[in-house]
Amino acid sequence: MTTTSASTAATRTIFGLIVAVVGLFTLPTILILGLGMLPTVGAMISDRRKEKYATLCVGAMNFTGVLPFMITLWTEDHSYERAFQIIADPFTWLVMYGAAAIGWSIYFVAPSIVGMFIGMRTEQRIQRLRRRQRDLVEEWGPGVAGGRRDEEDTKPATGRPGRGQ
Repeated sequence: MTTTSASTAATRTIFGLIVAVVGLFTLPTILILGLGMLPTVGAMISDRRKEKYATLCVGAMNFTGVLPFMITLWTEDHSYERAFQIIADPFTWLVMYGAAAIGWSIYFVAPSIVGMFIGMRTEQRIQRLRRRQRDLVEEWGPGVAGGRRDEEDTKPATGRPGRGQ
């Protein structure tokens, strides 16, 4: 065992102890956060993509729904009794899980909206290029658009006969 692995193990142990001690003093917050963020855990488990887009969408919106109740707990009375009162309110569950549902809807709808905008932008670009091509044809003639001007253009470039000849 090298000194770096021993140092890493010691650092992990110290970090774990700090998290455990802080967790003991913030258990009411952890209770609300843990129960409120369950949809994010579900998204994390079901999201197979490397980028974790579903987890990001659902997690951000879910945390937005949980945060007001954590702030209420912090500003009023940071106790188990108040945490259980918050959890017992059906409105709390509606807000926390409703925000997660909005995250899921963003995850499912956003790609379609982005695809629609990209398609519209591509179509506008094609129309702009066709207008530009028409202007060039009017100015320089049909040869600029790849049209045939005379018989020299119909001969193969290599001097060998083409397929139909």
